[in-house]
Amino acid sequence: MSRRSGTLATKDLMVRIITSRLVEAMVRPFLPPLLPVFMLHQFRNPGNGRPGHDPQMVSDCLARLKKQGYAFVDLDEALDRFSQSSVNRHKVVSFTLDDGFLHQVETAHEVFSAHQCPFTCFLITDFMDGKNWPWDAQVSYLLEQSNKESLVLDTRSGTRDLSLNTSANKQRAGHEIRELMKSSSARHKAESRAFLSNLADKLGVELPAAPPSPYLALGWERARELEGKGVRFGAHGLTHHILSQLGAEEAREEIVLSREKVCQELNNPSDVFCYPVGREEDFSEREMELVADSGFKAAVSAVPGYVTPAAVNSLRFVLPRFTFPAYARDFFQYCSWVEHVKTRFRETLIYSPHGVGLVK
Repeated sequence: MSRRSGTLATKDLMVRIITSRLVEAMVRPFLPPLLPVFMLHQFRNPGNGRPGHDPQMVSDCLARLKKQGYAFVDLDEALDRFSQSSVNRHKVVSFTLDDGFLHQVETAHEVFSAHQCPFTCFLITDFMDGKNWPWDAQVSYLLEQSNKESLVLDTRSGTRDLSLNTSANKQRAGHEIRELMKSSSARHKAESRAFLSNLADKLGVELPAAPPSPYLALGWERARELEGKGVRFGAHGLTHHILSQLGAEEAREEIVLSREKVCQELNNPSDVFCYPVGREEDFSEREMELVADSGFKAAVSAVPGYVTPAAVNSLRFVLPRFTFPAYARDFFQYCSWVEHVKTRFRETLIYSPHGVGLVK
């Protein structure tokens, strides 16, 4: 066994011990109720080699949570209980899915329904209507279809020569391109269209107006069918553009019209809004006020952390979520009390007069 394998095995064992029923029972009474909300995106698709969450790993994690006495809760219902201070158990978990791709939602439903686990899917409503498809998905499509060996990318700091000669290199290039767009082009709708058109020319690929498979949207009819089977759907904006960098009227339309659309198409939509991309810089006080004024009762971000009764009562329009991790040991650490204690310890070191700068 290599040193790295031995270290990971030791960490797995430690996580199992400190998240065991016995240790949980000893520690939980001293902590506030903690709701980890997990955010998932694409699932691994063997048919086309696209990366993503491993469905079997997700299923195994759900099975183990059930054995450890955790309850799976609908996000809206959990927030209602937290806001009313009627939380009667500590070990609860919620799951969310962003965007609304057909394969993504169908796979999630297959995995989660097998464990009687509810989840909320936040939908890009113009995508569902067939008006456009997400800019970040278009980047992935262009790279997958290109026969180019490399790409010269213009950035603010100069040009970058990205290798495209393997699937792994294309995935790395896609990540870099999407990060560049988040910092510039994806912040304005006209600029993102121009950027994608230019990227298509450089890669020698024609960008279709309608999404091809496997980038198809779930569609409203199928959403209503799944809603009848316990899946909750909510609003994720019209186009997935970063709200804080749009003009006031465009930002308002993204929030208000996406809510109107899910309320029009669905019987029991979520009252929670999901900020597109969702980093701290992707929404501001303006967006939080717009969400509140539009009738939502809360909003979720992509900033990691736990939902607590205090957060629901005072920060309900900027609630955190954990990205579903690649490793089971990290998932169970987030579900347990461990990550909360680690975070509080880091904060103590950072903000203590004698500890400033000790933890990054």
